Amino acid sequence: MSATKRRLVKLLGDTHRFAEIDERRLKRETRVLLDYITKNIDPDKDEHGIWRWVVPMCESVLAGTIHLPVPFSELPLKYEIRERLLTPEFEKVLAEFRLTISGTPREVYEEIVIDGVKHAYVDFEE
Repeated sequence: MSATKRRLVKLLGDTHRFAEIDERRLKRETRVLLDYITKNIDPDKDEHGIWRWVVPMCESVLAGTIHLPVPFSELPLKYEIRERLLTPEFEKVLAEFRLTISGTPREVYEEIVIDGVKHAYVDFEE
């Protein structure tokens, strides 16, 4: 784990997700997710569409071509996660990625209101 720096980040409306995300963390988690997928999921036996939906999203993250944060409602594999169709190991790796890419907080934070806009201090990797 690299060093972190605390930054003041705007919160998005009623979702309380972060308006900006830690791109270093996201890229690190994306590489871990892609590594897991390439080592453990056969593209010819991919019944959940992981290679079709998750891999292109990961490639967009690494290429810097995806608009961040991605709304949680637009993330792939919602049904598979809800129905527990994925392996626990894959779900764990995927969960870290999903939290970061969507700007979802991992811990409780203190809201700070500046000119009527909600913010929070968030640790970003350096």
